[in-house]
Amino acid sequence: MSMPAKKVSRRRFVTRSASVSAVATLAAKLAPLVRAQSAAPGAFRSRWDQALDRVWLGADYWANPMQDWRVAGGRIECVNAAADRNVHLLTRQLGPQQGDLRMSVRVGRVGGGPLAGKGSFGFRLGILGTLKDYPSLHDYRNNLWPAPGAGFNAGLTGDGSLFIGEPVAEGVKVSLNRETVELRLTVEPRGESYAVTLTVLDGESGAQLAQTSRAEIAAGQLIGNLALVCNYAFGGVTVNAKGKAKAKAKAAEGPNPGLGQFWFDDWRVSGSKLAGSDDQSFGPILWSQYTLSGGVLKLMAQMPPFGAKDNQTVRLQVRAGSAWKTIGEAAIHPQARTATFRVERWEATKDVSFRLAYALKTATGSEESYWTGTIRRDPVDQPTLTVADLSCNIHSIFPNTLAARNLARLNPDLLAFTGDQFYESTGGYGVQRAPLEPAVIDYLRKWYFHGWTWRELMRDRPSVCIPDDHDVYQGNLWGEGGDGRKTTQEAGGYDLPAEWVNVVHRTQTSHHPDPYETQPGKRGTTHYYGPLTYGRVSFAILADRQYKSGPEGKIPPTGGRGDHITNLDYDIKLSDVPGAELLGPKQEQFLREWVRDWRGADMKAVISQTIFTAMATTHGNPDGVLRADHDTNAWPQTARNRALEIIRKAFAFHLAGDQHLPALVHYGIKSHRDCGVAFAGPAVNVGYPRWWEPAKTRRNRKTGNAKLLGDFEDHFDHPLTVLAVKNMPNPLPRPILEQVHAKTSGLGLIRFNKDKRTITVECWPYLADVTKRGTQMEGWPVTVSQLDNYARKAVAHLPELKFSGMKNPVIEVINEATGELEYALRVAGQKFQPHVFAAGKYTVRVSDPDAGKAKELKGLEAVAGNKSALEVKV
Repeated sequence: MSMPAKKVSRRRFVTRSASVSAVATLAAKLAPLVRAQSAAPGAFRSRWDQALDRVWLGADYWANPMQDWRVAGGRIECVNAAADRNVHLLTRQLGPQQGDLRMSVRVGRVGGGPLAGKGSFGFRLGILGTLKDYPSLHDYRNNLWPAPGAGFNAGLTGDGSLFIGEPVAEGVKVSLNRETVELRLTVEPRGESYAVTLTVLDGESGAQLAQTSRAEIAAGQLIGNLALVCNYAFGGVTVNAKGKAKAKAKAAEGPNPGLGQFWFDDWRVSGSKLAGSDDQSFGPILWSQYTLSGGVLKLMAQMPPFGAKDNQTVRLQVRAGSAWKTIGEAAIHPQARTATFRVERWEATKDVSFRLAYALKTATGSEESYWTGTIRRDPVDQPTLTVADLSCNIHSIFPNTLAARNLARLNPDLLAFTGDQFYESTGGYGVQRAPLEPAVIDYLRKWYFHGWTWRELMRDRPSVCIPDDHDVYQGNLWGEGGDGRKTTQEAGGYDLPAEWVNVVHRTQTSHHPDPYETQPGKRGTTHYYGPLTYGRVSFAILADRQYKSGPEGKIPPTGGRGDHITNLDYDIKLSDVPGAELLGPKQEQFLREWVRDWRGADMKAVISQTIFTAMATTHGNPDGVLRADHDTNAWPQTARNRALEIIRKAFAFHLAGDQHLPALVHYGIKSHRDCGVAFAGPAVNVGYPRWWEPAKTRRNRKTGNAKLLGDFEDHFDHPLTVLAVKNMPNPLPRPILEQVHAKTSGLGLIRFNKDKRTITVECWPYLADVTKRGTQMEGWPVTVSQLDNYARKAVAHLPELKFSGMKNPVIEVINEATGELEYALRVAGQKFQPHVFAAGKYTVRVSDPDAGKAKELKGLEAVAGNKSALEVKV
């Protein structure tokens, strides 16, 4: 949780990275927040009179949508006359216990003048979200974007009609030829039910103007969040993707108040029915993310949209004895609202407590706020490095406390968010693509759902985060090197301006190690791909979507969508068009250099948005069978093969997301298993369904095997070996939690054992008890060896090499006839016999890159069944 705006530091939840008690504490912290307690929290009163002008309303509030609200002149304003704009109170809710409630607020029309006219305003209470049917999982964050119609309304229309529920033509009315009114709401128990009373008073004199009441309100309607509402969506009116009100076929009886713009001030809440806590505030420091690689710390603080007069810097402090020492101050980026720190020569051998400090200005001074965490030591001596593979979170059961709690129990060393950190539907209200500033704030609001879900884990362990298509508001993305979209999505390019795309890159990747490519790409789009070494595993972070070519206009016409081929007799070779790119030349150059760079590393892995095969046969529904999907990274074929030919030379494992089809596969180029192993981790919350049904698309035609595991071909005729896979059932269960679980949502985990040189892949379903054996998805866990990642059949061997003068050296095998690197590998032990794939002579370079030692052995002859040996002293 974020700090309340006062001069106290937060108690840390995790004090030692390897501590069992710390993991238990964090898991308990991430347990669902049940709204039952013996003592109600204290009364609440808004402090907007002390706030500077800004978009962000304050740490106690959540605005829907954020860009339509602001603090101005000591009060909050709804600046968009659109349906169902609302502000939730984060720190107080209605609990399930019996009790009373008193709530009031002052209201006026934006720009002044009489309140009479279009629009409506008032309160909403008892707001429950998608987990409403699971009382033990009730959480104020889940209630922030319920389905239209959720909650109990009480307010006033611009024509003066008071209402509890919805307006009626013969209801109580009041004259609104005045500029301000005060609304007062009381809720009182009456046996098993409640009575609700709404009173309207003159905003200046305080004189009562009108009152209306309703009795026999069911207790179940008065559990959940509290909110202020501007422009109710009445009578079955829904809010479409653009935030406009749209009536259902049967119009509601009663007045239609239209839409207006209103301000609110002096919101007060008290009563014995309240639940909640001041610790439920969100901000002003929302969360942090960091990486530690090569002795360089990169840390990012995510902030909300402040105003021009707000403090524009964040301080990074570390614990120095009993005091805190400031080691850096970073400016808040004016669009991304991030403050990024880069600290060289970081002490990576021990855990270091840190805190971020921010001075939030008020009308009369400033208030210090803190966000604390731990920079874990680099676990170089830890036998196993554990990496979480997380992607595709549509946030249907936000804030995913069960998933976060399970992940805390698994206690990964590194978090890898591999794309689709949210979807366009996240948070409701669709998306806003223009003008630029509100479009950026629209993005930030959705991005905040991601941070809110995982921030307790990110505060004390490194994480990487790479954006995928939905992160940039596209169903699919062929980035064309950062170019803008010219025609269709399938022809390639980004829908939104480079300035907006760069905000996405900055928020999600500015804490990564410095990117390989520093000069902007097309339209000035920034890059983020590059290396990361942590715990003696070297990772290549790729941006496969950003540089990929669009298929439409390059491949033969499909007769429908430019990326989908539904004709099962289509000749897939026609799609292998010259010049089509997957990673692009610069990213391939980076990979070639990365393959040979083993400084500080025993093993290697690639992190990207999606795997380099086309596995899913069925899309969207059980009848959605495809011959080929050009959104997958099996296409373009030539570029895909070229990338894998580079990656396999480092015996690198591949982890990714995107597919919504948990699968562990072994790549092939010319034959099965002649490349590496890849894991498409499960989606955190699956939206769009996919299945692997090889018999439907003749993908089993080489082997005649109609089962799900074994040797197959993918859509683009690449050899494909399926090691584990999990299809979702059809039909799905209706209860949302059971449906999320059945749709194969869950968590992926990869354990790199550096001593044994093995990779163990785990796949946990959403509702699994991760503390018990046998609860993973069927077919997992699976363990493969490092050498499986280049399992091409050897035809000969060089002499066995016996090393002295260095431990676990790096060997590079170079074909003297071609000058090409065959592969590079850090040996486990003091001897190794290199294998090769063709007869001839080879140079073997033996090195300790960390000590700067190296020796070359030239002219080594490749011999089948080679029994010779060489002593190698360095």
